[in-house]
Amino acid sequence: MQNLLSSFLRRSPLTLSLLKPKPLIDENSADFIFTTVAWVLNNFDHQEFFRRTRLIAPSNEFFPGRVNSVDEKAQNIFAHTLGFTGLSHWPLELKSMLEREANRECQIPPTPQPELANIERNSSSSVAALSTQQPLFVFYNPQQTLKPEDLSASYAHVIAQHMIIQSGQQPPGGAQLFAEASEVLASMMGFGVLLSNSAYTFRGGCGSCYNAMANRQPALTESDSVFVLALFCRLKGIGYKEATMHLKKHLRGSYKRALKQIDERVGEIGALKKIA
Repeated sequence: MQNLLSSFLRRSPLTLSLLKPKPLIDENSADFIFTTVAWVLNNFDHQEFFRRTRLIAPSNEFFPGRVNSVDEKAQNIFAHTLGFTGLSHWPLELKSMLEREANRECQIPPTPQPELANIERNSSSSVAALSTQQPLFVFYNPQQTLKPEDLSASYAHVIAQHMIIQSGQQPPGGAQLFAEASEVLASMMGFGVLLSNSAYTFRGGCGSCYNAMANRQPALTESDSVFVLALFCRLKGIGYKEATMHLKKHLRGSYKRALKQIDERVGEIGALKKIA
């Protein structure tokens, strides 16, 4: 009887399903992310991604500099973030939310400009600044400087949105998934760790310790963000230790699950790598 039971357990589909690790995200979400990553690589300079893009970490190595005020801190983080995107030659300007309210020019929605339609990024060297008629504004709340990691992630997300608008490309899922697609683009520019770490903020037990104004507003769930990060690292050949060194501890298990789920899509991974 024991041998028959053991044989049944080895063959039972129920047993196999119980032993198989649960996917981090549902298949529809995974399909959207894979499709969006392919769209990103095809339309936003795959050479920059495969040759120069780095995995950005919340450390002094990536964000050096001494500052003496809130505005200087915001500017310093913005300058480094912009450099990592490879768009230092674009007319991107940082403004505080107070300046936005006081300046009518800052309130004008961005429109596509012919000079910016061809997305060419270079994060390894300085590129001649493009001459355009309208600056592209990135806004920050001074309270966001309390969380530099969240602030850089917010900058990257807004810059990604400007890229999509200037490219004239429609993201997968259309306008209704613009925010989600632009966050995938930001992660593919190297900001996956920062985006994952800031996707959810625990309120804690002390209400006075929680400051909603300091947090960024994510478009992707925490699990979706980790999945994009894992896909980024698979495509770039980045090892587990480097990928998770600065990742929040409770997200490392999710990262492992994401890798297992991604590795089941061998054909799709190969197709993405061929874009290079």
